[in-house]
Amino acid sequence: MNAATSPTPTNSSSGDWQRASEEEAGLVRYAQILRERIGLVVLAVVVTLGVAVGYLAITPKTYEASADLLVTPVTGEELPTGLPLVRESSDPTRDVETVSRLVTTREVAGRARSRLPRSGAIDDVLGKVTAEPVAQSNIVAVTAKGESPEEARDTANAFAGALVADRTEQLREALDRIIASLQPRAADDPAAGGPDSAGAQLARLQTLRAGPDPTIRLETAASTPRSASAPKPFITLAAALVAGLVLGMGSAFGLHTLDPRLRREEQLRDLYRVPILARIPRETNADTSTKGRRRLLIGPRRRRRRALGPGALSPVTLEAYRTLRAMLAARRTGRSARSLLVTGPSPSEGKTTTAINLAASFALAGHRVILIEADFRRPTVGEALGVRPRVGIGKVLLNNARLEQALEPARPFGDTLRLLLVDRSDPWLPEVLSLPMAGSLLSEAEKLADYVIIDSPPLTEVIDALPLAQQVDDVVVVLRLGHSRLTQLARLSDLLQQNGVKPAGFALVGVGTSDKDSYYLSARRERAEAAEWGFEEPDGEPAREGAGSARS
Repeated sequence: MNAATSPTPTNSSSGDWQRASEEEAGLVRYAQILRERIGLVVLAVVVTLGVAVGYLAITPKTYEASADLLVTPVTGEELPTGLPLVRESSDPTRDVETVSRLVTTREVAGRARSRLPRSGAIDDVLGKVTAEPVAQSNIVAVTAKGESPEEARDTANAFAGALVADRTEQLREALDRIIASLQPRAADDPAAGGPDSAGAQLARLQTLRAGPDPTIRLETAASTPRSASAPKPFITLAAALVAGLVLGMGSAFGLHTLDPRLRREEQLRDLYRVPILARIPRETNADTSTKGRRRLLIGPRRRRRRALGPGALSPVTLEAYRTLRAMLAARRTGRSARSLLVTGPSPSEGKTTTAINLAASFALAGHRVILIEADFRRPTVGEALGVRPRVGIGKVLLNNARLEQALEPARPFGDTLRLLLVDRSDPWLPEVLSLPMAGSLLSEAEKLADYVIIDSPPLTEVIDALPLAQQVDDVVVVLRLGHSRLTQLARLSDLLQQNGVKPAGFALVGVGTSDKDSYYLSARRERAEAAEWGFEEPDGEPAREGAGSARS
């Protein structure tokens, strides 16, 4: 293929491979967002529950006890009007509210304070007590709080008893004055035997003075509470759980709005008519980053992602790249050579690792492969495979060296996998990819190999390799779950479609982890176990006769 004489891209498609965006069903979409960010929701719940547990641990227990006062108002005709009694009014609730206010006066608090074994200032004692009418009854509930059950009980009873004692004392003082004025009259009254005589009145007042205030009395004394009223563990933990769920779900929806990343495969299917060619697990055992330069020559070194060769990957990950190889090989339509370009919407997607291991997989399958490093700004292919270029791609593009002179064999593949690498990173080198020589380089490489694979920089960040994307047979877009931004992916898809390029498909990185079990690993483990017990040799041959009995 010659790019200079072939204006029509071989991988172009007249059809629109981008789907029109449609809003998903509300509840289904919300559930998907929560599933994508379930870790954030769990974290919020754990934090709120931790705060609740800490609150329960450090907050002292508070106990409540209540004593009931019965209010029995008297009419104005029964007793003299000057007596300090609760008199019946047109509104019964007002009588009970009046008594409720009397409970929390400073005079009553001072009398109650003297009845308690340990008490602080009057204001402190008043702060522990409330008095409220009970519904529509004649009962006033005197409720006291304390740090112990006994303190709450004694405080409630002290205030209830102090009010009765205070009102009784006031009543007796008033009665003493009236009795003193009636006694001379009762001695001189000739009608001493009549019901309205001074003597009869004096007898009734003396009887009243002998007892407590008849309008207020202690109906039910406070009992010792069995459990604390605060804090309430069940209610506190339930409230923390609800708060954590609300906070976590709110944060999940907020982050989804502010940070729209690729979280699931369904997003790709909804947006594009392009298949997912392979699902590559996240490598858990290999070191995917390396130390770079220090910031301002001091402090810790920066961490940068590095590409991984086949020797650094797990069998599960290598199997995923074999799947990618098979999917791309199936698209070969009888041509003697096939060219592939691997790119991504943004850096650190895993495109270079994908290009290296895809090339290695083709080489292991017996094909001659040339891997071209077209990322001039971040060349890492040579570092991953342990190869130092003698002649770089820049000299080949400038026609200062022949392609065959610049190709470096990659160990241990030999001549089946050869590399065309970047030998230095100069700002002007990416410009040479737009020269006609770039197309000639691709055409010449196809004559020397069965597959030509190009490691391209992110086209949305660097447009250098766009001419190559128009000339290759297939473009593979590498995406990383949880990392790739949908906005960057949309920019890449628009760029490709505007230039007549339809990708062969997506290589999705980060689907599961590399330490998961697989079909081949399970079979290998079963063979090893069988060999250990004498049923089969490690190389798959049946065990020799008697081996099993010897082991048993």
